[in-house]
Amino acid sequence: MKEIIAIIRPEKHLPTIEAVMELGIEEIMQQRVLGRGQQAGLRYLRPVAGQQSEAIVQFLPKRMLTWLVPEEKVATLVEAIIRTNGTSSYGDGKIFVCQLDGVDGNVE
Repeated sequence: MKEIIAIIRPEKHLPTIEAVMELGIEEIMQQRVLGRGQQAGLRYLRPVAGQQSEAIVQFLPKRMLTWLVPEEKVATLVEAIIRTNGTSSYGDGKIFVCQLDGVDGNVE
């Protein structure tokens, strides 16, 4: 069993969920998160008292989607995430594939 964690742009979370559901993978967890990668946030100029002042947003809004899937579904799931989110630009996101040991699906 593997845990797949995708951290993606917020506007891509619904298309990603739809693409993965088309594969027959319906169980998902999602969270709103803040983060940054190599881009290191955003810098922009904003007016302050009639002058331009640099503003820095260190953390950007992202969505974290998590799936628990058997080994045989990992490749198709990762391909669907990349196909839906990949633009070859900074901020496209990250995908983590983690090994799970001792998963018990009968939690009471």
